[in-house]
Amino acid sequence: MGAGVKTLSRLLDLCVRDLLPSGASVLDLGVQEIYAREDEDHIRAFIQYFSDQDSHLRPAEAYSEAELARLADRGYFGELLVAGGFKYHSLDIFNGYNTILFDLNIDQPSQEMVGQFDLVTNLGTTEHVINQYESMRSIHQFTKVDGLIYHDLPMSGYYTHGYFSYNPLFFQHLALANEYEIVRQAYLKGEMEATPRFMSDNGFPEPAFSNFGIEFIFRKTSKQPFRMPLDISTSLGFDDSLWTARDLEPGEHSADLVPSPAANYSLLSDKILDRCSAWEIQRELLSRYRSGFARWFGRGL
Repeated sequence: MGAGVKTLSRLLDLCVRDLLPSGASVLDLGVQEIYAREDEDHIRAFIQYFSDQDSHLRPAEAYSEAELARLADRGYFGELLVAGGFKYHSLDIFNGYNTILFDLNIDQPSQEMVGQFDLVTNLGTTEHVINQYESMRSIHQFTKVDGLIYHDLPMSGYYTHGYFSYNPLFFQHLALANEYEIVRQAYLKGEMEATPRFMSDNGFPEPAFSNFGIEFIFRKTSKQPFRMPLDISTSLGFDDSLWTARDLEPGEHSADLVPSPAANYSLLSDKILDRCSAWEIQRELLSRYRSGFARWFGRGL
């Protein structure tokens, strides 16, 4: 999906709020391009903010209009971050700007990279990756304690873009399971697109659809290993004997191990209750009692 004016404003906001330090180390999932054509003033302002704080950086006024236009029109996002004094690397399956070859489906973070980054950005990358578990776990492992994780991904629409869309519950549960502080969440309505023929011919009722994006920025608050949230809201129960407890360590492959609820899952029930007021719990209990009595006696109450 790439980086745009919104992306730059988010990073500036994190810096102004002292959540992202000057000269921070950034890991970009996927080599991102900048989509800010005709918004060159935003590129200049981004550079200006950081060069005003660090006299060793090239000042914004030293950039020509042609240089700014090149950056704004699908220039490398990493090049702009380096101009702002950030330490930048990207992960991808081809060689790009400051890129480490890495397949999010199967590769594991090396010990040298675990816990090394102040900011890990997922600006429209993991929706293209089948292995969501390895992707989210790698992101967690790359990030320092007190570091940030920035997801900017499809929520709905985008029917011919990537394999996945994400809903708010996924990110809320991901935060609960891993003790992430939610720094920001936002939702954006994008452009309308014509419905593809293969969808209209098979029952999609509308001639066009809207794309919606979702943003979550997390702060990693603890050293705990990555935990998968497990949604059991429609399950009849959960039996611990299904798994053998064992932690997954950096460098180990999930395909070689047996997952464990104690080591790798979070059922979230206790943490979710912590976020509910006593009145909300009481109201839910009363509602369930009413439903149970109605089923038992075969009539509504």
